[in-house]
Amino acid sequence: MDTSSRLPAQTVFLNLPFDEAYRPLLVALVAGLTALGFEPHCVLEVPSGGQNRLDRIYGLIESCGASIHDLSRVSRSGSLRVPRFNMPFELGLAYAIAQRQLHNFFVLEERSHRLQVSLSDLNGHDPHIHGGTQDGVLRCLLDCFGTGSYQPPFATLKSLTRKLGRAVSRLGHEQGTRTPFHPYLFRQTVDAAVRLARAEGVIG
Repeated sequence: MDTSSRLPAQTVFLNLPFDEAYRPLLVALVAGLTALGFEPHCVLEVPSGGQNRLDRIYGLIESCGASIHDLSRVSRSGSLRVPRFNMPFELGLAYAIAQRQLHNFFVLEERSHRLQVSLSDLNGHDPHIHGGTQDGVLRCLLDCFGTGSYQPPFATLKSLTRKLGRAVSRLGHEQGTRTPFHPYLFRQTVDAAVRLARAEGVIG
């Protein structure tokens, strides 16, 4: 696979909402990135306790050649009915990192034009709109990362996403959880994506 025109680091930090409704989109992100030859990472890999958690998050983003930030969850949520600030905050970290080293960041949204209101300081950085669907996420990934000489067919990306979705469901059932947003389960999800992509012959 020719990676000469890709990012120097084949790692991508995922900044996204951890809720059950986002599960299909996470599956598409992991399946699509893996098929394109990239290694997904996220904050789940950072221990939840300790005074250095923020430093570790910064270090994880800094160690990746790119990051994806989905800012589609702008409404109030949870029992306290408050908006989620972690995602725009981590985007701010990525922006700061990109000012001092090679780091490409991409912003995703579900709806067109909403980011111009929710985060107007980002005007000039057009978000990629996924419409809340797996196909939309895969198209966004191709727009962001599918610029090299090799691109898996869209049908292959959809097939890998379906297979990974079934694998994640099995893993969750085995571990008694419906959500893949646990550190161990996230790592297993990435490992499953690698095995599936190799079986399809899209990565070595």
